[in-house]
Amino acid sequence: MKEKSNVSKRGKSMLFLLIPIAAGLAIALQNVFYEKVGEDVGVIGTVVVVHFFGLLAALFVYLLSKGTFSNLSSNFSLYMVISGVLGVIVVSGITKSVGLNGLLLTVMLSVLAQMVFGKVIAHFGLFGVPQNPINWMQLIGIVVMITGVFIYQKS
Repeated sequence: MKEKSNVSKRGKSMLFLLIPIAAGLAIALQNVFYEKVGEDVGVIGTVVVVHFFGLLAALFVYLLSKGTFSNLSSNFSLYMVISGVLGVIVVSGITKSVGLNGLLLTVMLSVLAQMVFGKVIAHFGLFGVPQNPINWMQLIGIVVMITGVFIYQKS
């Protein structure tokens, strides 16, 4: 019986690993599409279009999952505003960067920045995130990633 439990746990953890992989695939595709849309409507136009259709899709899924508008307004916070502004920075930055730097370098630098700043946030426990101090293996991993970006850039 215990073996079945371990197999079930392992399968569940593998499923949880597929979620960020799927998100990463979506981000890579999204980056390509941002650049294509940007060619037609410009960087800020891309931000507007992407957020408009994202809003429609999110509302559709939210309402299908029994969400209500009163839930959205009753839980309003400054984090919502900041997240929206950061979304504008992400979309406009990626749109411009793919055209200037190419898709792979944009993705590499974006992931590297997420890893480094994510680790800084976790190390100090900023914004209510549980504190998780950096260790030598994580530091080595970040250095290897930075080295990889430099190697890629030189090739």
